[in-house]
Amino acid sequence: MAKTIRYLLLVFAGLLIIVLCSTIQKTIPPSTGEYHFSSFLKNNYTILTAIIFFIAGILIGYYLHLNPWLSGICLVLVFYITAIIESIVYRGSHNLIPFEFIMYFIFALPSIAGSYAGRLVFRGLVKRKNRIN
Repeated sequence: MAKTIRYLLLVFAGLLIIVLCSTIQKTIPPSTGEYHFSSFLKNNYTILTAIIFFIAGILIGYYLHLNPWLSGICLVLVFYITAIIESIVYRGSHNLIPFEFIMYFIFALPSIAGSYAGRLVFRGLVKRKNRIN
């Protein structure tokens, strides 16, 4: 149960990272309409956002010891949820949703790599500590 709550918190953390990057960056606001929220999310996923997702992945792998694949997907789950909700509300939109999901998986790769890196650093430090003792 505790891990489920952690994964749910990662979904909100991913949304907060996107909102934080939208306030930092000067991106063009999306037009209102059927793709408003998905365009907002995609426009704010830049190199800076990928770097922040990588750093978040390192912290997740080091401190939380969660599954790297699930934690990476949870950080970008807001993209998936937004696409599904928009496709339900606006019939006919997001007709290439499988390709969108592949793109969102690519968005998750920095956080997955960061989570593996954080886990690797933690395990290396534990091995070093055990060797010293």
